[in-house]
Amino acid sequence: MRFFTLSDKGKVRPNNEDYAESMALQLCGPLGNRIEITALVLADGMGGAAAGEFASMLAVTTVKENLVKNLFEKQPEYLLNSDKTVFLEECFTMANKAIFDKASQNPDMEGMGTTIVVGLVYRDSLALAHVGDSRCYRFRKNELVSLTRDHSLVQEFVDAGRITAKEAFTHPQRNVITRALGIGETTLVERKNMVLEKGDLLILCSDGLCGFVEDDALAQVVSNIYQPEGTDLELLANNLVKAAYLNGGGDNISVCLYQHI
Repeated sequence: MRFFTLSDKGKVRPNNEDYAESMALQLCGPLGNRIEITALVLADGMGGAAAGEFASMLAVTTVKENLVKNLFEKQPEYLLNSDKTVFLEECFTMANKAIFDKASQNPDMEGMGTTIVVGLVYRDSLALAHVGDSRCYRFRKNELVSLTRDHSLVQEFVDAGRITAKEAFTHPQRNVITRALGIGETTLVERKNMVLEKGDLLILCSDGLCGFVEDDALAQVVSNIYQPEGTDLELLANNLVKAAYLNGGGDNISVCLYQHI
């Protein structure tokens, strides 16, 4: 299996406001050419009652439905030959409007929103987009690197040189995010394209993981299981959740894993 998704409510929260899915879509063209695109989608909702759960679910389903629509209702080349991060930004804009409109119409959902991080893999390319502090890491040649930059108050402090990345991990305002889907009429999306190498492992996660397990410890969990020709992704996902539990498990924990074989 090249991808695996796992979401856990953690040890403290009564419900799970994360929503994550991974999927592979395959088409066979008229010349017998096979087209495959893999989507990794993860959102971390926020809001009272069940609003956070609804926001994250709506964000993920919006991306998924528009991905399928663009692949199957149009010529596949329309999406595959274009900048797929532009497509993701369009999906995020639609999800933002859907969440904001729903919250505006329902007082019980006022203030709801969600972070989101999405990776689309086609051939050897990764299209990545995110809003908020859910992250995407890449594990390559025994090195773990964050491919995303948190949209958070403490990240702004780090960028300004006010605190170190180490201090940010335990800062009392570490959970304050500066961007999210649904909290305003518009949102700013960060996106990038990059090349994948054989054996690369992608880890998309909510802050229930990266907010409780520091990067060095996270890299150690991954390196203990990683195999360049095929990692046991289910085992790795469970071990990542266990690592968050060992550090308190104070938030919902979600991971989407993908290995480029």
